[in-house]
Amino acid sequence: MGELTVTAVGTDRPGIVAGLTEALLPLGANLHDCRAALLRGSFAMVMAVRVPDGLDRAAAADALAPTARRLGLDLWVGDATGEDRMPDGERCVVSVYGADHPGIVHAVSAALADRAVNIVDLSSRVVGDPPVYVLGIEAVLPEGVSVDAVRESLAPVARSQDVELHVEREADEVI
Repeated sequence: MGELTVTAVGTDRPGIVAGLTEALLPLGANLHDCRAALLRGSFAMVMAVRVPDGLDRAAAADALAPTARRLGLDLWVGDATGEDRMPDGERCVVSVYGADHPGIVHAVSAALADRAVNIVDLSSRVVGDPPVYVLGIEAVLPEGVSVDAVRESLAPVARSQDVELHVEREADEVI
């Protein structure tokens, strides 16, 4: 089996996930990993899809194109890159809260990049009344970098961006 990455973006509507996954079935494809989100009326979905040997990205794109057109989606199909696992290392969660303004995500992500911290999940939104900007990041720490070191690196960011910022060791998942 090979693996492809499929990205679909368009105006939100019911049936997008059902339509795309239905179009994968005749290909013998198996949805391996998937992320989907609704952002201000736009729906975005990224799928890691296992496909039978010999099914290349062009053939998969051709097979998915009619469904994408019917659903009003922009579609991209590419060869999967990277390994089939989460990066090794201690995991942490960064939570940021404060008044919304440009630069928060950049400041936090740049400070993490300076420490070679790998962001593996990020989401943000404005919530509540009065509105509060909420940013959540799941990250993997490189060897030799502790949660405390990340917390220290982000303290000046919290001050300069005038936000509340917390860094915690990720709890073990219970399934």
